[in-house]
Amino acid sequence: MSMMKWTTTPLFIIFPYILCFSQDSAYDSIYREVSHRLLISQPEEALKATDHLYTIAANDMERTRALMLQASLLRQNGLKDKAIEVIGKADSLASLYQDYTELARINGLRSTLYRETGIIASGKKALDKAVEVSKKIEDPDSRYRFEGNLSQELAYYEMEEENHENAIHYLKKGKAAFKKMASGKSMRFHLAATDELIAENYISRGDVDSAFYHLDLAENELKNSLYPDSPLKGFIYNNFGNGYMLTKDYENALLNYRKALDIANTSNFYNLKLRVYNTLVRYYRTVNDQDNHLVYSEKRDAIIAVEEATRKAIADKLVQTLYSREEAVRMRYRNRNILIAGGSVLLIVIIVGIYGYRRKKDYRKFREFIDEYNKGEGAETAPADEAGTEKNYMSEETEEGILKSLGKFERSGYFLDKDISLNAVSARLKINNRYLSYVINKHKQKDFASYINELRINYIVDRLENDPAYSQYKISYLAEQCGFSSHSRFTVIFKKVTGISPSSFIKYLEKRKTEEQLV
Repeated sequence: MSMMKWTTTPLFIIFPYILCFSQDSAYDSIYREVSHRLLISQPEEALKATDHLYTIAANDMERTRALMLQASLLRQNGLKDKAIEVIGKADSLASLYQDYTELARINGLRSTLYRETGIIASGKKALDKAVEVSKKIEDPDSRYRFEGNLSQELAYYEMEEENHENAIHYLKKGKAAFKKMASGKSMRFHLAATDELIAENYISRGDVDSAFYHLDLAENELKNSLYPDSPLKGFIYNNFGNGYMLTKDYENALLNYRKALDIANTSNFYNLKLRVYNTLVRYYRTVNDQDNHLVYSEKRDAIIAVEEATRKAIADKLVQTLYSREEAVRMRYRNRNILIAGGSVLLIVIIVGIYGYRRKKDYRKFREFIDEYNKGEGAETAPADEAGTEKNYMSEETEEGILKSLGKFERSGYFLDKDISLNAVSARLKINNRYLSYVINKHKQKDFASYINELRINYIVDRLENDPAYSQYKISYLAEQCGFSSHSRFTVIFKKVTGISPSSFIKYLEKRKTEEQLV
């Protein structure tokens, strides 16, 4: 599943099918055409082709493969809810003929879709099923490949929560599985992808030596793999640059960022371009080069805007194609058409009702959060009840001293640093990190990461309330201002703290100000 990082279609879903085609049937030819060319260049035609594949399929296995290809197409174009529906149909078919390889693939992709849409509990449930089913795959190479891919998916869940040590554990477990594969060049590509991810986690932990070790491995493995010129090489160089940034070797950092940028420009691969632009923005801010900082900030914002517009245009066309297909079915079944139309009207009424209700509910959450925030500003969080053994963990004087240090820390704004960690704060405050973690858990009633995230969100809420200019900024800029490394991470944490998304919060803030002006 690491493939998702540098290609829009999960190769572990498609690639095994291509390898297993032994005869040049019409189905095989169309499948190859869709997966090799149409999937990326002509998504609307690809969608029609997957419908045709489903129609001409000789058995449930081929029908399942057509559905999986369609789900991948819908996912890469942002229609993840539709992709989840298609995956459900594929799962029902594959369950009939008990193909464990197919079921592992289906639930692996289902887990990814749920994770990407924030439905974590369902995603982990699907992943558990994929892991269990993959153990029953008879072909050793397929089994090892899935074991490695599914270990990577487990790592992604840990990375979402910034549990980098656990992520590294799963990635190394996956690497061990890939090493058992018989195909050397195919295996080396999987190893390169895994080592690059391991290095990324070590960089997040600040362990540069370990990161460089795995990046060297990844570079050599990729060079001797089936895909030596994959955009993965750009991600490797980019992480080399990140490692050098941690050691303040800015010359080598820029050298590697430029290598990554060359590959990004040559491949025109969106995810790599975005990653490199983001790191160059941070680099030039660090070295106080305001001109280049502005250049790459604008380039980043420009490709995000183009990508969003392109995805929306393609998604609209795909939705229109889906609706056209449904219309043709309704024309053949006029009696069912009445029920479908009636059901659609009812559904729209329900959706409108739910939408209105949710808007009111969100606005109520907004008012409650603002009232609570303004009322509780500066107040101490009451400590949770502690067991007798915990009361003697440290002296009251020590505890009070740590609380005072935390108060100064909160006023300092140091929590806005993107590279902040428990060890860094402990060193800055000259406090044992176990003591610091204990006091945060006891008095703030949350772990260190949640504590920092809440401080950041409260900071940006204060800016939005007191500085009208902030309401005009892009969400990505707000995220950067309060220390988050990504737009998506900021949005998730903001909603977790306030109960609503950043865009809704800003809209409701404007609404409240308008209401206050009318009073």
